[in-house]
Amino acid sequence: MAKRRRSPAPSVDPRCVCGYPLRPFWSYCPDCGRTQRWRDSAGLAGAECPRCRWVVSPKYSFCPWCQYDLTDEGTFSESPLKAPKGFRFDARCDWGCGGGVQYPMPWCPWCSKPQTWDEGDKFEGSCPHCGRGVDDWMDICPWCGKDATGQMLVRQALNRVRGLLRVARISDWGFRVLLRPGVSGVDPRYPKIVEIEERYVVGVRRRDEVPWPMLVGLISHELGHSFLYHHWAWTRSFTFRRAFGEVAKAYRVLDDAWVDFQRRKVAIAPINHVSGYATRHPQEDFAETFRFYLTRRGRLRELFAEFGRKRKGVIVYEKFLALHSYLRSLRAAR
Repeated sequence: MAKRRRSPAPSVDPRCVCGYPLRPFWSYCPDCGRTQRWRDSAGLAGAECPRCRWVVSPKYSFCPWCQYDLTDEGTFSESPLKAPKGFRFDARCDWGCGGGVQYPMPWCPWCSKPQTWDEGDKFEGSCPHCGRGVDDWMDICPWCGKDATGQMLVRQALNRVRGLLRVARISDWGFRVLLRPGVSGVDPRYPKIVEIEERYVVGVRRRDEVPWPMLVGLISHELGHSFLYHHWAWTRSFTFRRAFGEVAKAYRVLDDAWVDFQRRKVAIAPINHVSGYATRHPQEDFAETFRFYLTRRGRLRELFAEFGRKRKGVIVYEKFLALHSYLRSLRAAR
């Protein structure tokens, strides 16, 4: 008698209809933004919510995905359980009802109260809209379905910066601007990721409260860091070192140092830098030089005239000439 072949196990690699791989219980595809529905297709849990059609346990009193009352729908348990069939026990209810919850349930299936999750070790950042975890490559938040980068919140400033890049004839090197909590900056390990502190935009009541000129300057400054890290080989050239110094030396700059990113005119002092903040480190010197070059549209004649009126040192001229010449070489190489 021929041996009966077993049917293959259900797939553990869920994908959106667009083909993008998903993690269990994401509400939206982070690539195309489609709404997801996690059904009990394998029959492991034994029930689905009548309202949202997501997988639930017949023992649940409430749907952990939409808070629907399930007490009239199945054989719910009189007392909370840790892990009914088909679900894991990842934590106890935040409200102390005694029941177990599985990540990333937004509500307790036993008392229906909201749950919080520490996602710091699961994602690279947080969504500027809902605060849940997102990764830097996500365009759409898998939890709330909104823009995960936060670029929609700073579109006015980003459009201005991109326009300045075109006028200054600086090609896009593939940078990606993200709104994130904390401090603005660029990680040398990920030179194309530019993080901008979200507190300038998130939580404001009106759009006219957003400091748009300051954001343009801040983004331009951080793009200077991104550009430098992306073209790090240039920092080892004699021309760069003569103008800016050794950028690889220990970086000891306080994050709470105040900078007037809205300022468009070059400061009178110090003599050999465009701003006081530029004196803190050669990397900050380059970022500030890049910011003034970009916001002044690469007009060296106009800049040099201002340097003369403010009696700037010769080294300041050399910094802008070094940057201008390098940008010209990049255009010629294309």
